[in-house]
Amino acid sequence: MKISLLNKNDKEKAKSLWGYAFETDEPFYSWYFDNVYDENNCVGIYDDELVSYLQLNPYNLKLNNNIFPCSYVVGVISAPEYRNKGAMKKLLPKALEEMNNKGHAISILMPFDTKFYSTYGWELSYSQLKYHVPIDVIKGLKNKSGDFKKVKIGSSTDSLNEIYESYLCKYNGYVKRDNIEWEYIMREIDSYGGYMYLLTIDNKPCGYIFYYIENKTLNIREMAYTNLEGMGALFNFIYSHTSQVKYVDWPAPIGDNLYLFIKDTIKPEFTNDIRVHPFMCTRVINVKNAIENCIFENDAEFIFTVDDTYAPWNNHTYKVIVNDTKAKVIMIDPIHSQFSCNINTFSQLFFGSIDIYEAIFLNKVNVTDESGIHEFNKVFYKKNNFINEYF
Repeated sequence: MKISLLNKNDKEKAKSLWGYAFETDEPFYSWYFDNVYDENNCVGIYDDELVSYLQLNPYNLKLNNNIFPCSYVVGVISAPEYRNKGAMKKLLPKALEEMNNKGHAISILMPFDTKFYSTYGWELSYSQLKYHVPIDVIKGLKNKSGDFKKVKIGSSTDSLNEIYESYLCKYNGYVKRDNIEWEYIMREIDSYGGYMYLLTIDNKPCGYIFYYIENKTLNIREMAYTNLEGMGALFNFIYSHTSQVKYVDWPAPIGDNLYLFIKDTIKPEFTNDIRVHPFMCTRVINVKNAIENCIFENDAEFIFTVDDTYAPWNNHTYKVIVNDTKAKVIMIDPIHSQFSCNINTFSQLFFGSIDIYEAIFLNKVNVTDESGIHEFNKVFYKKNNFINEYF
């Protein structure tokens, strides 16, 4: 068996493996492989023919105050006769090498099981609030401002992006979307029979909503707004579907607090179902490059050691000097290390899903000099992450 990037002749086999493992829903299935799939971003295992592969879809994340090129690992697939035979132990390390060669210092991955990929360094760093409420519950949030216009594929992307950026500006780790990413989302919605609307108030874009209607539920794929008036207009639009649906579902960042302002009951049972759902795992691919690409708000200096089984280029002790927003990273003798952790923990610390004190409490960090912990926390602290990309 050999491992390498895919070539043009592998497309139909790659498509067939995807269809067997995931879905063949048309028109999305064919559209995806004609427009998103790129053999140059795929790593596969061959036994005469392609038997296992994954895709490394490129994105840019707004993370730690800067833009990071990133590989989104999707479509991790093995033919049924090659499953449970160690294919991932060969495929994922090769993918790590490929991402490092591309200069992608970080990676994201949507897991089917949040612990399956832990062995290889990916750990959960993003979750979402998932609202499932009776439609009558949102009545108190609505107002009648604004005008709604149906969005056509490829149109209104500047307005949509302006709203998206305004909505997420206080969050960390979201995707910086360009026209191609917006078209991907629109094609996905359209392929599954969904609807897309743009809200304007006084001719100014201030909200959007992408959704499906199924099983008496208005299922929102994504909505965003720039202000309170826009939020109320969107909920008024949703409430206008009372004759069609009984429930409304939508995702929101963990920092969202709308649940504090909508009607609920406690007895005889809860009216609303609002849960935290795990969403995305992350991994730092290159520790030095990742730290040096951040823009920091405080100066700091610390020394730490990383252990990384599957990306050995990360196995170093690092002296980090942060001055005037940027970091200088130097590899030094481990004897000077102030604390150490594995790549899993460092990835969560880097993305801000936990802070160093939580990691210490969970026995994920070995501390030899507490002064380094305080310095580290000045630049890597807990943040509110959000992402809503599915492929």
